[in-house]
This record gives sequence, structure tokens and C-alpha cells, in this order.
Amino acid sequence: MKLFKQESAFQRGEFLNKWFRRRTIKNNKNVILVFTGSTGSGKTYNSLSAGEDWYKFQFNSLFPIENVCFSLGSLMKRIVELRDTKKLKKGTLFILEEAGANFGSLDFQNKISKMFSYILQSFRSMNLILLMTVPVLTMINKQARQLIHANFITAGIDYDNNIGRVKPLFHQLNQQTGKDYWKYPRVVVNGRMIKIERLEFPLPSESLLVAYEKKKDTFVYDLSAEFIIEFNKQERDKMIKDARGELTGRRKRIYDMHMQGLFQREIAEKEGIAQTTVHGILKTIRKLGYSLDRMENP
Repeated sequence: MKLFKQESAFQRGEFLNKWFRRRTIKNNKNVILVFTGSTGSGKTYNSLSAGEDWYKFQFNSLFPIENVCFSLGSLMKRIVELRDTKKLKKGTLFILEEAGANFGSLDFQNKISKMFSYILQSFRSMNLILLMTVPVLTMINKQARQLIHANFITAGIDYDNNIGRVKPLFHQLNQQTGKDYWKYPRVVVNGRMIKIERLEFPLPSESLLVAYEKKKDTFVYDLSAEFIIEFNKQERDKMIKDARGELTGRRKRIYDMHMQGLFQREIAEKEGIAQTTVHGILKTIRKLGYSLDRMENP
């Protein structure tokens, strides 16, 4: 990674790597960085390149493809796996691909949002780095956006020179008003303060790209299989529902009382009819496609 139009001032990855190290290693903080941009603009390539550079710089090792996750569940599972095996180091970097598909504008009361909030909060104490890719920042809800430290807006890939360009914006949050400010970072070069308006990332290595594509294909295949199973279930349920006759009047009342747990004798007393009549009505209801098992949904 280089400074755009300031390439001679910084070696590859120097700016971002020093920022990662300062926050996670020296200051015991976390890093949450979001790459935003349209499809094909380089979000994935830039995040993989950043991870590859960081691991070489900090750990003198290859970036593990296992740290690329396509869902919140797999991200949590990977964190726990590394923690349990004593391999979760300060500065460990994870990539959450297409994060918007995972939480979008979710209500924070549901389980997925709570999981995501927990993950972000956990990064504070674990001194970890999370890179996320998402088309637009507003696909992440406001509470989560307030925890983000930087948003790198992709500006496309130059395939002639094998580089991806981004516009780096760093987040400042007014703790009193809650207002967000997104500003270009500034660094001192040769005694002069420079505002960084563009960064360049080299394309990730071929081996990492191959591993990424393989993992993505597996994820998409599994996701498609799950979709087909769920689709078939929905279609089957719809067919059963369409085959049912509509319950009206006495049938509906008797069915509701039965599902609430009342005995046929009790239903008969409430309706002022014979118990055998209740039995016959329930038998008809079953033939219409309704389950009479109180442990199931109607």
C-alpha cells in the first residue's frame, strides 16, 4: 500500500501497518475498518492486500485464508477457535466479506445484530483488526457505524499497474452530540504535514486469490444448497396451506380451543353441543389439512 502521489515517501503498507501496530500492539485498542464501493471496485482485493501486508510486516507470516469469513457465525467461530487454541494474538486480522448481507439495517433487538454488536465490542478488549467489505456504509446501522474507525472508499482497480486505489476517511465521533465526522488522515513527511487523500494497494498474491476464490465457491455452494432446502420447504408449506379449506365460525372456534389444550368434553360444554359432534368437526378439520398436534403450528 502506498500514498497516492506520495509513493516515494512511504514504503509498501507503511502507513496502514504503522496505524494497525500503534492501535493494537502499542495502545491495546482494536481496529474496525470498512471498505465500501460498488461491485468490482476492488473492496475484496484491497482488504486481502491489506491483510497480506500486515501479516508480513507484523508476524513475518502469510495471511491465513481461514481468517476470511462470509458470515457473522463463521467469524465468531474462527475467533473462538483461535482463542481456544491459544493462537489469538494481538493484531490478529479478520476479513468479513459483504458485511451488509449479514446485518444491513437490522434492528438491534434480533439475535444477529446482538451477535454483531458483541463481536465489535469484543474487538475492543482483544486488540484485533476487523476489515469489512460493504457496498455503502449506511447498510451498517447507526450504532455499529459509531464503532468504525475508518472507511476506505474504493476508487477502482488499475489492472495495467496492478493496483487498487481508495479514498481513506477516518472517523471522529463527538461523544456529546453523537455527530460523525469523516476526515482524511494527516502524516508528517520530511517535517511537513501531508493530508492523505488517496492510498494505493497492490493486488494480493496469486496464491491468496486462488485460496479466496476456492473458499468463496464453497460458501456459495453451501448457501445455494441451504436456499434450495428452505425454498422447497416454503413451497411445500404453501401447497399445504393452499389445500386447506378456510375455517369459519364454529370450526375455527373449536380448532382454536383444541390447539389451546382444551379437551373435547370442555369444548362441547362451551359450544353447547355433543362431544361426538366436536369429535366429528375435528376429524373434518384434519381432512382439510390442519394439524391437530398441539406441539406443531397450525
